Amino acid sequence: MGLILRNTTATIAESLRTVEGQLVRVEVLVLLSNLLLVLLVVLSPYRHRRGDKSFRFLVWAIYTLSTVLVPYTIGLLEAGPFHDQTFVLWSAVLLVQSGADSLSAYNLRDVEQWKRKLLQQGLQILLVLWLMVSCKGHNKSYSATIWVFWILSIAKSYARFQALREASKTEGLMKHTKVVADYMMTEHESAQVFDATTMEGYRYIFHGEELTLPYFSKPDYRTAIAACAFTTVDTVWQWIDSQSVSVFSREHGGILKDIALSFTLFKLLKRRFCKYEHGEAGRPKTLRLVVSGLLREEASYIRAFRVIEMELAFLYDFFYTRHQSHTQYVGVTAVFVLPVIVANAVSGAFSRHYHRTSLEQTVNGIDVVHCITIVLMVIVVAVFIVESRINDQKWRVVDDLHTLTGASRITINGVVIPFDDGSRKQALNWVKKRKHKKLTSRNWDRKLGQYSLLHKFDYHPRNIAWILSLGLIEPTREGQKASEKIKLPEEVVMRVLSRFKENDGHLADGQSALAGNDARGLSWACDLPTHIHTILVWHIGTTICEITTPPQEPLTGDRLVAKSLSNYCAYLLAFVPDMLPGHSYDTRRIFDAVVMEAREYLAGCDSMRGRCVKLLELHCSELTILGMGAKLGSELRRRVYNRARRWKLLADFWAEFVLFLAPSSNADVHAETLAAGGEFMTHLWALLIHAGILEHPCSSSATNNAGGYNNATTQDSVV
Repeated sequence: MGLILRNTTATIAESLRTVEGQLVRVEVLVLLSNLLLVLLVVLSPYRHRRGDKSFRFLVWAIYTLSTVLVPYTIGLLEAGPFHDQTFVLWSAVLLVQSGADSLSAYNLRDVEQWKRKLLQQGLQILLVLWLMVSCKGHNKSYSATIWVFWILSIAKSYARFQALREASKTEGLMKHTKVVADYMMTEHESAQVFDATTMEGYRYIFHGEELTLPYFSKPDYRTAIAACAFTTVDTVWQWIDSQSVSVFSREHGGILKDIALSFTLFKLLKRRFCKYEHGEAGRPKTLRLVVSGLLREEASYIRAFRVIEMELAFLYDFFYTRHQSHTQYVGVTAVFVLPVIVANAVSGAFSRHYHRTSLEQTVNGIDVVHCITIVLMVIVVAVFIVESRINDQKWRVVDDLHTLTGASRITINGVVIPFDDGSRKQALNWVKKRKHKKLTSRNWDRKLGQYSLLHKFDYHPRNIAWILSLGLIEPTREGQKASEKIKLPEEVVMRVLSRFKENDGHLADGQSALAGNDARGLSWACDLPTHIHTILVWHIGTTICEITTPPQEPLTGDRLVAKSLSNYCAYLLAFVPDMLPGHSYDTRRIFDAVVMEAREYLAGCDSMRGRCVKLLELHCSELTILGMGAKLGSELRRRVYNRARRWKLLADFWAEFVLFLAPSSNADVHAETLAAGGEFMTHLWALLIHAGILEHPCSSSATNNAGGYNNATTQDSVV
């Protein structure tokens, strides 16, 4: 049997070394590479809308394989006996499709490594040029198509790497964001009167900082540019209001205002990735923007959340796609390049004058090489059509609003160059025709991750993928098994934002919620060594209240809010610890210790009710998280006997505490999760930044005062 296997392997290897074998290998690789690139173009626009692991793994696998297969296949075409025009055309097709317009980078590391990727792409372009110069055959249609593809690949590569350069922290992001950061240091001096409901006095930059030639003010040498050098968001809002009666409906005008505000906030948010100072932080005007503007009334809470959603969509496009420069490219391709490709393809591969290669390969009388050429041409046209359909309209709206509300702010020799009336009229007609639903389409997965410690602490992972990948895939830790994600309830959004408004924009660690619900006696559970202790103790207490609630009670209102946020904070602790205060390694160690603690004490308890019964019987002789969670669960049931009041207290606490956890200086982790469906915590993080809150305030939870935990508690029975 072994001899037969060795002989078979040797025969296959020998056949692949022949010219026919090499041709078959090239054909398979060309088709596979194009299939991967097509899948990348089709799937990439949905990357930020889907957070499930299987979809993310699929996109990652396609992206990784395509970056390896395309250069390998082009190199194989150059190294083998494939110097005919047909095969050069194949390499040109691979080259022009190697940069998917809907995905310029997979993660932030790709953004910062744009020079290396540019060099790799440049070498491929030169290699294909060498094939073009040295190829055999004189089919004019093929020659024209090859040159069109080659030139188009240069244009696409330039656009892609220009987008990466603009998003790089060491290049465009640092440069243009510096203008915004320096301007915002003195923006508050430009208007003494402000109204957050109309944006009056908020002269935040909407457009123009990248087109402005700055000068430096002495002695601090900050960028000194007057507000009149930009298009500002208050100007845009005033123009939309002036057109609301004659041009736009009230609803349409409101959507345009939200897009303008989202784009403006996106420019301010980029400073967080450069670690620039936020000049407006801590000012009453900044806080009023959120509390009195975005959250001016309860009916606007969902609208405020959508403004932040769209802002993060701009940020996602900025880091990971080329949508900000996509409109002009698609127009040029559709008007000029695509007709040329179709015409040359028809007169070349589809015509009776088709250039046959020196390498003949037929199956049942069918010319395989010819068929593959036709398939590649069809794929190219299909990809261009798909790319033109994924053009994101919010970027077009931003450009048109800039055209309609002011002149181009670039100055040449002191002369401001305005837009012509034709451009303004065209922009106005386009904006008027846009449908509301397309402008407010869903940008994120809108799901909450869920994890329950008392449900999953006994989970034992097999880690087969970690073993097979030789450690490339991070192993799953003991007890680390997430529950199924739930759709983000509007009640959660409303409760969190309402708590922020009720506290007048001030963050609290949960004690304010306890005081408002006459439960100050539970404040000891907010005064724990770390925030991780607080999350786990309150999570265990909430789980005990949930399990001991009669199953016939509907999961709505306060109970839904409390349970969802409790499990979400536990999910962040177990799976995204970098989003929480403190060092992520310490967070993991505490989590692992509590899992082992639960396994040791709750061994043999298979049902959730049995686990709760045993927890409520736990005598807290040691300051363990499990014991303090049991104590809190017991006190919640004893001190707040009415279940409706108990769930209201828990809902208020979690809504207040999740806001308290949201500020963070780790902007990169938020940008990374944007490409994985997004996180609710990222939306809160961005909202607080625009309220001028960059760090969470000092609280008793940050101290090491653990006094008072040894008091014995009287346990009651499970109802």
